[in-house]
Amino acid sequence: MCGFVLLLNRTARNRPPSGPDPCAALAHRGPDAEGHLDLDGGAWRAELHFRRLAVVDLDPRSDQPFGTPERGVMVYNGEIYNAPRLRELLRGRRVAFTTKGDTEVLYELLLQPDAPRLLDQVDGMFAFALVLPDGEIRYGRDRLGVKPLYAASDAAGRLAALASEIEPLRAAGLAGEADPVAVAQGAMFLWTPPPRTGWRRVCAVPAGTVLAARAPAYDEVSPRWRAGPVAPAEDIGAAVRTSVARQLRADVTVGLLLSGGLDSTWLAVEMAGRGFSGPSFAARPRTPAARAEPFEDDAPYAARVSRRLGLPLTWVDLDVDVLRRIPELVATTEVPFGDPAAVALMQLSRAARGEATVLLSGLGVEELFLGYERYQAVWLLQRFPAWARPALGATSAVPAPRRYRGRADKFGRLLQLGALDWSWATQAYYSRREWAALSPLVGLDAITERHREVAGAVLDAGGTPLAALAECDRRLFLPGLNLLYADRASMRASVELRVPFLGEPVVAAALGAVAEDQVRLGDGKARFRAAAVASGVPQFVARRPKTGFGAPVRSLLREHGARLWREVRRSPLFDDVFDRRTADRLVAEHVQGRRDRGLAVFGLLCAAVWWERNAAAGAGRTADVLSGYEAAAVG
Repeated sequence: MCGFVLLLNRTARNRPPSGPDPCAALAHRGPDAEGHLDLDGGAWRAELHFRRLAVVDLDPRSDQPFGTPERGVMVYNGEIYNAPRLRELLRGRRVAFTTKGDTEVLYELLLQPDAPRLLDQVDGMFAFALVLPDGEIRYGRDRLGVKPLYAASDAAGRLAALASEIEPLRAAGLAGEADPVAVAQGAMFLWTPPPRTGWRRVCAVPAGTVLAARAPAYDEVSPRWRAGPVAPAEDIGAAVRTSVARQLRADVTVGLLLSGGLDSTWLAVEMAGRGFSGPSFAARPRTPAARAEPFEDDAPYAARVSRRLGLPLTWVDLDVDVLRRIPELVATTEVPFGDPAAVALMQLSRAARGEATVLLSGLGVEELFLGYERYQAVWLLQRFPAWARPALGATSAVPAPRRYRGRADKFGRLLQLGALDWSWATQAYYSRREWAALSPLVGLDAITERHREVAGAVLDAGGTPLAALAECDRRLFLPGLNLLYADRASMRASVELRVPFLGEPVVAAALGAVAEDQVRLGDGKARFRAAAVASGVPQFVARRPKTGFGAPVRSLLREHGARLWREVRRSPLFDDVFDRRTADRLVAEHVQGRRDRGLAVFGLLCAAVWWERNAAAGAGRTADVLSGYEAAAVG
């Protein structure tokens, strides 16, 4: 697990030899070693900069940049979990290895004539850039985009740089102006759908692809590999066991994040069966969340699971006052982002770093096995005839019990929309009408374009609305939200986060099934849950309701929102992007208890900090207001 920067041509030439290290901003991604290499091909130039977090094969011979100018030089971030099998395959081709690590395995694989076919056999998380002797650049990411990779273009549209994070590209003057569409998406969804990043000249490299750009101009990019369909696998339990066994391999201490939920408990069961005895980390809030919060406390479940499996548990007491952590959240995630769950992982990763360099997480199950409530909603919606949906939507205006009001309102809005819009509307924090009032400058079509593009391709090919939603979540939501904050929050603490449920064997078990077979009304991820129980996950875990990070956002904003908003509303964001008076009304709805708008308001606060940090020169008032306030204990 590492970080790298590749600078090309003019960008490389313009950097003063005595200037700052372009990888300095990525020191947290690689505290164990660093490397730099200049390549000059006459008509082209490349600079490779690298930071290493040593996890597999700690020998310096596995440091990067790896390779030689005569064969090619590579920088790479990630882990190849089936490297031993691939090593033997390559040895059968008379490839001689000088190291025991996975870096050399990936390097040699990429130099094979049939590298695209061999990439289909890789089980891992990876992002890499390879510079060939003629200056051609090949770069890409794993199937689901577990590891980040960003590309910057110059004013003429030529590839100018690649990096593991955005800050080095900004430092090199390559990011361009801030992108108000991305900021609007961050407010609407609490995350930014890739490839947008918040800067006009920086984009996320598509997941599951390898691209090539030829020297000397790097003005044309062509595809080299696209992750194809997986071979179906019926046995989810066997797939999970294989994936966990592969991802436990490391030459440093491996730990477990244990919430006591279905996914992390299944990891704990498999790890305990392989002799794992810790360290395991579980979170609990320093102060109890208010009763108004829709979360169930994870701590009792985590404690019970640890006792059942005999795993020693290290408790991490979380500061759940997430409002004053918004500036740190914005700086860490880089793109416009507003999910408070990232705050918990940031704190967990910092606490775990003293005991473990690698952490295993249950992340990714909901997207692969359709566990979110929105899948059940769309599964139900597509059973209604299209002509009947608007009439049914009108009946949804009937008052519902307070605890179900938000769900009823959203379901009513979905009934008024067509199937093409369900993919974005199930994740939106504003209705069409609300968005038109809040964002007169950035229309709904602009921020939903990518969702509609992905969903439309599935629907046009004869897929169901549920399949379209699942595809959107795998291609947009998973890399744009959960995987993004998982990488940023863990790597900020120099910790490698592994996600065994996104290993290739498990992906095959998930994608080999029809979307409708994954869902039962009242029981998301039904197949996965059944396999977990069959593998030893206790019923008290399997039947508990799904929850998330119990940050008391709603309660904090009801208590302190009015006071904070008086200052936040002065942000230039509400001059440049959003309508201030509409935002005032939305915040008042929540503060006065008329409607739960907690996460929507939280998203506006994050957007204000992001805009001031990245687009409004010299501004930073909102960050100071939030980081400087102290909330009373919530309870």
